[in-house]
Amino acid sequence: MNDPGLARLIQYRALRDEAWAVVRHDIDRLQGDLELQGIGERIKDRAAEEAQEAWDQARDIASEHKGVVAGTFLALVAWLLRGPIGDALSALFGRDEEGDDEPEAEPPAD
Repeated sequence: MNDPGLARLIQYRALRDEAWAVVRHDIDRLQGDLELQGIGERIKDRAAEEAQEAWDQARDIASEHKGVVAGTFLALVAWLLRGPIGDALSALFGRDEEGDDEPEAEPPAD
């Protein structure tokens, strides 16, 4: 055992075996965790958590800026109802289909 190279080799081999034992332990633990809850369930749970966080954040922002939310909602409703609103305004102001108030001119007689 006086050979320093052999002593170093034995020391390195022991370190390698310890590292492999740690890796093997981690792999066994991960396999056990996957048996308890599969990847699909983990993805579903994570997506549900993210959606809940997004909803909570949106609710907090909306409660802080009620005027902006109300204005946006009204603008959206007005845009969705732009056809009926335009028809009602045309009927109210007496405009015809083309949007002009002038009566149509009759063609000149020959």
